Amino acid sequence: MLAVAGIAVAAMTGLATPASAASAGAATSATSATPASTVIGIEFVDANYQGATYTVTGGTCTSTLSDVDWYINSMPAGWNDVISSFHSYANCWTKLYENINRTGATYGFIGDSSYVGDAMNDRASSIEWS
Repeated sequence: MLAVAGIAVAAMTGLATPASAASAGAATSATSATPASTVIGIEFVDANYQGATYTVTGGTCTSTLSDVDWYINSMPAGWNDVISSFHSYANCWTKLYENINRTGATYGFIGDSSYVGDAMNDRASSIEWS
């Protein structure tokens, strides 16, 4: 844990893995068989991109929202139901799901969100990137 200007900040990194070897919290490619190391998203526990962060790596997303390029079916320990804002990278758009396995209420696809809204705040249990 780092203290920055009086604010506690923790960072975690999730790595993309092949779908056949995916573990909880790893972004999994919907099409690729090899892991990539490009940042596709940073999730924040507080609104306005504040607080602890969870950085997810994968690869560049396609230019269409009609497919899913990367996903996490179940958030890693400490990251279930805590996301309040996020940034998307590498041509990706983020979609949060209320439940594991990308089910339930959704928020997105959105590039960046300084606040996910009262309906999704602290409720995300899985994520997709397209």
